[in-house]
Amino acid sequence: MNPALPLPFLIPLLTAVLLLGGWLSWRGSVALAPSKRSLLLGLRLLAFLLLAAILFNPGKWIRPTDTREKPWLVLLDNSASMNRELGESTRFDAATSLANSISEIAEDKDVPLRFHTFSSSADPTSELAASKVADPSKGTDLITAAKTLAEESAANGESIAGWIILSDGRQTSSPTDADLESLALRLRSRQSPLHAVAIGAGETVRDLQIHASRPTVTVFAGQTARIPFVVESSGLGSLRPEIILRDEAGDELARTSLEVSDGKPAFATLDIPAPESAARWTLETDVVPGEDRPGNNRCPVNLRLLESKTRVFLAEGAPYWDSKFLAQLLRQQTHMEVHSVHRLSEERFFRIDSGDTDAAETDTAIFPETLDELARYDLIIFGKNVDSFLDPARLDALRSYVRDRGGAVLFARGKATTSSLPALEALEPVTWGAANTADFRFTPAADGEAAGLFGEALPAVDASVWNALPTLKDARQVSFVKPFTRVLAEGVTDAGAGISGSFPTLLVRRYGQGVCGLVNGDGLWKWDFYPEARELGNMYEDFWTQLIQWMASYSEFLPGQDFSLRLPSSRGRSGEPVTLAMSFRGRGEIPQPVLRIEAPDGTITDLKPAARPDAGGHPDWRASFTPDAAGAWKLGVIDPRENAPPTPEASFLIPSPAAESDDLSPDPLFLASLAESTGGALHSAADLPTFLNGTFTPTPPSEHTTGAIWNPLWSHWLLALLITFFLASEWFLRRRQGLA
Repeated sequence: MNPALPLPFLIPLLTAVLLLGGWLSWRGSVALAPSKRSLLLGLRLLAFLLLAAILFNPGKWIRPTDTREKPWLVLLDNSASMNRELGESTRFDAATSLANSISEIAEDKDVPLRFHTFSSSADPTSELAASKVADPSKGTDLITAAKTLAEESAANGESIAGWIILSDGRQTSSPTDADLESLALRLRSRQSPLHAVAIGAGETVRDLQIHASRPTVTVFAGQTARIPFVVESSGLGSLRPEIILRDEAGDELARTSLEVSDGKPAFATLDIPAPESAARWTLETDVVPGEDRPGNNRCPVNLRLLESKTRVFLAEGAPYWDSKFLAQLLRQQTHMEVHSVHRLSEERFFRIDSGDTDAAETDTAIFPETLDELARYDLIIFGKNVDSFLDPARLDALRSYVRDRGGAVLFARGKATTSSLPALEALEPVTWGAANTADFRFTPAADGEAAGLFGEALPAVDASVWNALPTLKDARQVSFVKPFTRVLAEGVTDAGAGISGSFPTLLVRRYGQGVCGLVNGDGLWKWDFYPEARELGNMYEDFWTQLIQWMASYSEFLPGQDFSLRLPSSRGRSGEPVTLAMSFRGRGEIPQPVLRIEAPDGTITDLKPAARPDAGGHPDWRASFTPDAAGAWKLGVIDPRENAPPTPEASFLIPSPAAESDDLSPDPLFLASLAESTGGALHSAADLPTFLNGTFTPTPPSEHTTGAIWNPLWSHWLLALLITFFLASEWFLRRRQGLA
């Protein structure tokens, strides 16, 4: 029942009406015989009871059903990459043939289909035979095409049973994680899974690629810039490609060639005099006919020019091969000014500076005494057993040098002291354990790549050179890595050699405006001494020189510069704002810097950054700009002081939009990830018919979970006829008896 009024009110009301109506009928027929009075009373009560039944409103709730068909959408990729050869035809031909098979299965199963082609957007297709590959300039954007179709279906109140994507998976757009999750959530909520077939998956990828071992090369004015690079080949056999280095105008700077075999990286370098200012060069090689990924046949190289020498002080208390090789290497660097002091015995020290041929022996542990003396250096390097070099005053100056003057300290051979020096331990990135480890292999970590050391200054984390280098030794266990420390590399030991597993072996920690680094181990000299290591390039020299230069810049300030310039990353997207930070460490009156921005077309804009001192009270500024064009944006700080030292420069890259022809290789992983996120799956072309035969079924009518309708039982003409009959009969009989 669904009564017109609540039952507590309806029942008393109907009882009163029945009693009143019956009493009036009985009273109005007092002159008649009892049998006739009873007949008239019965007719009236029957009519009233039927009217009361209407007010009780008996019936049932009925849920409405949806009898509309739910079609399947088939999206056929007609982007230019689908024109790639596949067997004796093309990927697009294979996809069209598969679409025709899907159409036949759907017709047999009486399942509605709707076809769309897509490249940068989706288009309806009524005739598969008339479909053709789109213009290469359109690119491919599956996410936007699917999102548009999903929104149109929802706006039309249409439910989609499922999706079938026939594509090679190659995208020229770069959807964000939010875009992917938004589409997946929409399809999951509508129980409309997306299934895909990766056309061309499994075919051999033919590719010749070149990438810079150090995408950012730091070079000093007047020095020879060495540009290391790696060339790799797959599916093309043995090749001897030409490698060309070009400047920003496209002019050739250097050229070489090298043998490349399938699956074996080829390492080489190009040496060229340093440019007069920071530059962005390009390494490129010719595209081999039949290549699937011609877009990786060129790569950028950033040249960062330093005009001031890096000033280094090296203190060694236990000379060994590592310290001897390192001191000799640094003194040979024309862009470094090195003062090295070695302790030979309790009262014997000798000092060798850059340019000196003979050591100066002394009985004094020579070490900078004051903060101003320490500030003459960009980097302090400690070897082992340096206790005798330090006293409380020197340690206080050392901490202030790092914290307040942006200095850098490198512990080059693990724990630097034999005794406990709390002031020095405060600078160390770790708390030491007691035991030493077995021989280990130096393995770069992901954080080292994120910090810009590996993949920019040194070969990337996954570069094969790291596994080919000799092992190291004498690392010490670490019991605790201090907060704000980045583990740039780990030591990995063999399972059967003493203490197995991995441990931090290269760490860096920001300390105030400066930085403290740690190399936990010995034996890097073998990277320079062993012939097999030499064949991999001069990794020993590259490691130390690049690490030192990277550390000097990681402490915010480049050698010899009073201003720092920090970017959130080295590249970004057009239209997204970029915020930069600047700091000052010079003495005297603080100048107001200017940020100069040079767009790729040469347009120059000067910005006045806003002052924003940091928590330590150091001078600090912020500025932001929004790059609106692809290319390299050059950034530089202008120091308004007369005879000011060099100022930092940086390059911010906005990559050009990916072209359809840059990469023609299939990408089944993208399709699999997208399909699985919606509740679907990636299928092979051979298995798709079996899947569809089990999945394609006509959609049965479905009940809505909302919007139920009440269907009353009294809504029938017979009930109205009975009420009319009883009331009319009473009226007729009363008139026959002469009653009013």
